Amino acid sequence: MVKVKFEYKILISYLLIGGLWISFSDQLAKKIISDPNYLTEIQTYKGWFYVLVTGILFYFLLKKHLIKIRNAEKKARESDQLKTAFLQNISHEIRTPMNGIVGFAGLLKENDLTKDQKEMYLDIITKSSDQLLNVVNDVLDVSLIDSGNVIINKTQFNLNEFLEQIYSVHSTILRKNISLRLNNTLYSSDHIVFSDSVKLGQILDNLISNAIKYTPKGEVELGCETKENKLLFSVKDSGIGIAPEYHEKIFDRFHRAEIETTKTIGGAGLGLAICRGNVNLLGGDIWVESNLGIGSKFYFTIPGDFVVQKPTVEEKADSKSVLRPGCVLVAEDEEYNFLYISRILNDAGIDFLRAKNGQEAVDICRKNANLGLILMDIKMPVLNGYEAVKIIREFRNEIPIIAQTAFAIGNEKKKALDVGCNDYIAKPFKREELLNKIRENTKAITDL
Repeated sequence: MVKVKFEYKILISYLLIGGLWISFSDQLAKKIISDPNYLTEIQTYKGWFYVLVTGILFYFLLKKHLIKIRNAEKKARESDQLKTAFLQNISHEIRTPMNGIVGFAGLLKENDLTKDQKEMYLDIITKSSDQLLNVVNDVLDVSLIDSGNVIINKTQFNLNEFLEQIYSVHSTILRKNISLRLNNTLYSSDHIVFSDSVKLGQILDNLISNAIKYTPKGEVELGCETKENKLLFSVKDSGIGIAPEYHEKIFDRFHRAEIETTKTIGGAGLGLAICRGNVNLLGGDIWVESNLGIGSKFYFTIPGDFVVQKPTVEEKADSKSVLRPGCVLVAEDEEYNFLYISRILNDAGIDFLRAKNGQEAVDICRKNANLGLILMDIKMPVLNGYEAVKIIREFRNEIPIIAQTAFAIGNEKKKALDVGCNDYIAKPFKREELLNKIRENTKAITDL
């Protein structure tokens, strides 16, 4: 259906109303009034009446339209200001760790460095890399949420163990003046829930990190309770607080409670937008209670999908009983990536072979019966990882395959599992992440 522009609507309405008014009013006036002089006078009043009525009508129409235009213009100006502030902030957040990486990598080339200096420089490079990766992940997450490409993968997991893990991770990286407390009212040790543990962990990580960041000294509390068939999570702090006028805006992308705080407090300002997006995807709500100077209390809910049964000890034992020795096939075309993976496997005492493309991976898998696990890169020449997995599954259905890819967006994990992979790891990954994945799919490796 063709949409008619506003100015054409006004013109057509004016001509149509005017034509009908002149036509019908003249005919009516001629039937009622026979005196020509009086008829002329009536037609003059009739014309002024038409001008007055249409003027009032068009005034309100134009006013309504102009209000929409002005509001849109105001929002556009605000959006431009926020985007400018965001780009300045994101530039700072990217360039700062890059400066640490490039600068200290250059210093490592010097010959007169002590062992302690080298270790310190490497530690700075590692921390800067993690910081840069967090910024990139935040930008990608917001883009995925906005585009609707986020896939929820629900699994069964022990909520108490999950909360203890979140608490333990953040407890190890606290500043001296900050304490973290876990207030968990789920007394039962076997609270098995059905939800997306990755998304839930991302929400809690962002909220706790924010609470620690904006609390110069004091306490941060992570809480969980059941309320009206829902799980209610809370993250409370005794930090700088948030003014009431920002309580809704801080959950929007590009918004921060104080743009000026970017000068003293790091972060891209995307964490809360990601939190709200993930909470909505999980079917819950998120809100904040706060005032300046008295700290903040963030709350969010998700459906309380509890599972009555949990995996038995016998089932867990069965999953370990299928271990057998074997060799890992690393399908990776990028030289630096292969060198990194090979170093990890060598240090762990794991035998491995290499395939530089998908077709080589298929051929090696056909010829080597002692292969126990495959690390399959997705983007490779000749035959990509997905196509290679499909072919391998035609003649070797039992071998575990872990997809490893830089395509860490959208439904890539689901796609990998659908074609026949057993697991998925996103690049860049750390040593322990890779070894943990191998352990979890440990049909190939008996002792890491």
